[in-house]
Amino acid sequence: MNKTILIVEDEFIVADDLQLTLRNAGYSVCGIADNVGEAKEIIESKKPSLVLLDIHLKGKGNGIELAKELKEQGIAFVYLSANSNQKVLEDAKATEPYGFLVKPFREKDLLVMIDIAFYRHENSMEAKWRKDLLLHKELLSLEKSSQTLEEKLLNTAKALQQHVPFDLMAVKFKSPGSNNYFSIGFLRIGFDEYQTIGIKELSVITGVKEDEIKALNNNSPVDYTPVIYNGEAFKKSLAKNALRELLAQQFNFSSALIFPVIIGYGNIASISFFRKSNEGFITEQLNLLSRMQIPLVAIIEGLSPRENDRIQNIDAGTGKAYQQKKFKNIIGNSSSLLNVLDLVEQVATVDTSVLILGESGTGKEKIASCIHELSPRKNKPFIKINCSALPPTLIESELFGHEKGAFTNALDKHIGKFELANTGTIFLDEIGDMPVELQVKLLRVLQEKEIERIGGKQPVKVDVRVIAATNRNLQTEMAQGKFRLDLYYRLNVFPITLPALRERKEDIKDLSEFFATKFSNKFNKSYTGFGYQMLQQLNNYDFPGNIRELENIIEQSVILNDGVKELSLRQPLSSHYQDTTTAHFTIKTLDDVKRLQRQTEIDHIASVLSKTRGRIRGKEGAAELLNEKPTTLESRMQKLGIKKEDFQ
Repeated sequence: MNKTILIVEDEFIVADDLQLTLRNAGYSVCGIADNVGEAKEIIESKKPSLVLLDIHLKGKGNGIELAKELKEQGIAFVYLSANSNQKVLEDAKATEPYGFLVKPFREKDLLVMIDIAFYRHENSMEAKWRKDLLLHKELLSLEKSSQTLEEKLLNTAKALQQHVPFDLMAVKFKSPGSNNYFSIGFLRIGFDEYQTIGIKELSVITGVKEDEIKALNNNSPVDYTPVIYNGEAFKKSLAKNALRELLAQQFNFSSALIFPVIIGYGNIASISFFRKSNEGFITEQLNLLSRMQIPLVAIIEGLSPRENDRIQNIDAGTGKAYQQKKFKNIIGNSSSLLNVLDLVEQVATVDTSVLILGESGTGKEKIASCIHELSPRKNKPFIKINCSALPPTLIESELFGHEKGAFTNALDKHIGKFELANTGTIFLDEIGDMPVELQVKLLRVLQEKEIERIGGKQPVKVDVRVIAATNRNLQTEMAQGKFRLDLYYRLNVFPITLPALRERKEDIKDLSEFFATKFSNKFNKSYTGFGYQMLQQLNNYDFPGNIRELENIIEQSVILNDGVKELSLRQPLSSHYQDTTTAHFTIKTLDDVKRLQRQTEIDHIASVLSKTRGRIRGKEGAAELLNEKPTTLESRMQKLGIKKEDFQ
């Protein structure tokens, strides 16, 4: 088998039993350690393939601290712990382990978890190697191409996006004999759309004069060592770099990765990546850039300060988000959504299991469909099943099928969803609601690639790619014994977490326009846009029902749009959505109630003003309809911040 395992466990009896079990199963045990220091020595000398890691150990340090170093070294590890409470699971999850077993465990569970760990590690290492190779070839081909310098740099940015996700990539360089730095940046504005940002463009965007920006650029130091600035470290770095501070303020950046490259004759260039996320970058991304240094140097060596005069916007793109060809009906250009689409594109081409996480209404099914459509299985079946919509007594038959006479009323043979999805993809929505006893059978399908029909005598081989989704917190479910750890780690090979709509509010306008067009066509109605007040209210709302709730709101607005061409809200937003689960139940404070009452009053006045087209005085004016004096209504509107010009 040639797979060596290190046991890091401070209970001698447990460690000894583990060693015996592993050797009987054909594995080679390269050592046993009961503390972090001893474990590091064995890891340095023996280079194990996998580490079985207890969380609580003797001496200084614990398993979670050691796990962080194992992750940096690319060594797979599985946690063994007597404690599976929520905090331990969260701390463990942050290190991205390949498995987690709660003591005491059965021998069979241990061997299954080890098998899963090797499977996940081999898949991730193979995928990493393949991605590295393709990126290296792509960068070399760019350097040799006949493209202009700006086009080479733009395509370099696009190539790196999948590996080092960014909102802005900037290159800074000074050639021999020059006192001026050449700088160019590429701002991501869509999935495959970038705006080229030079001195002139940055001046227009920020309102700062070109000469001042040039001075900031020339006086801002170049980093000579690779470095990552996340969160607070990024904020502190701004004090020493005025140009970086300007970019951060203008585009709301919260993290940066700086990668210097040495050009000929000792000259240095700096490639900077910026993100809006606080935890934007990791060490592995720096390591990747180091592996790509040769082709990156070759591309950047052609830079010259004279190029600064030739910077033009290249393929900036002005199309709507829903015109993206790769992702049908995926709307938006927010950085959080684009990061998700990057992950989708990466995982679609391989057969890895995918776990899609996110709140209800965030579009998990649409993302699953995109993964299938971009995969080599796109012309094969795509079977969807909602695990929460089926009674526990029927779900096994629906998934795996049954033979004639297998149980009462089984009058005919029934082919299950897994067989129907053979050679294609199966989407298991709401996997967190699957009964525990059925989770065991699903795990077997994932491991053995075969199913057993109820009442069947022979297993049936199936070739199926599995995509699962849930709005539940599976860490909590595992801690409560409602979801199996081994199934979680088998499914969680490639997790994708979808952002809630409140985390991507810049997409609300595009989504609203998409839904308005959709329902206008459906109901044979027309509209000329959205009322100012409506857009303001949509942007100020938290959308507990996410995109599904927004779609319902726009549908209602289109239906009720009787003669008023601009769409407007006809009831307070909070009444559109009623969450009946205890997980989202909150008690409103008095301040919350006052805000809600104020918003309700604003909405009511706004709806009347929409009907009167902003007219307050006179017959059938807003004051008459509201039974108020015009001066009283105008005073109230001023207090609430409502301007009648917005409705004229």
